[in-house]
Amino acid sequence: MDRRNINHKNLKDNSDYGAILEMRRERSERRYQRQLETGVIRDYDKSSLFVPIHFRLLDNPDFRNRYMTKKRFRTYLWLRRNVIRGLKGKDPANVYQEYWRNGKLAVSLTQEKLSKDLNLPKSTVSDHLRQLEQDGVLKIDVVPADETEDGQEHRVYILGSCLNVDEKWFIDDIFKVK
Repeated sequence: MDRRNINHKNLKDNSDYGAILEMRRERSERRYQRQLETGVIRDYDKSSLFVPIHFRLLDNPDFRNRYMTKKRFRTYLWLRRNVIRGLKGKDPANVYQEYWRNGKLAVSLTQEKLSKDLNLPKSTVSDHLRQLEQDGVLKIDVVPADETEDGQEHRVYILGSCLNVDEKWFIDDIFKVK
């Protein structure tokens, strides 16, 4: 099918719709690359980022009515907001090299930092992290002090995987989002 001749009125089947979506995705990617090259936007410009949560996940009543109401969901969203996807000035656990470059959506924040950022007691943050791990929405990897740049043990929170630009979050698997 010639993508230039597609219009919504003569869609015959799902493959036509798929072609439209692919065309829009390609157009959006070209526009994004053009804006990057001309300096209109910068890669990972904080003003243009958001935490994507798939509509299918939000449409799941079990997720929406039970999980989103849990206080630990706030901690989860903050971890997800801080997932490392590029080189960072201070990365003592080497999350970019060891996790992101190996297809993992991961972040390393101290419990003190999480406590301060979320305005929660450290014990509450610790409980949230334990509960999130029990829920299966994150995995905790401990990086020993002898493998870090600052000589201190670090916890890395893995929230999913990424192959090319296809991000797959553990929370999506738990709530059966495809």
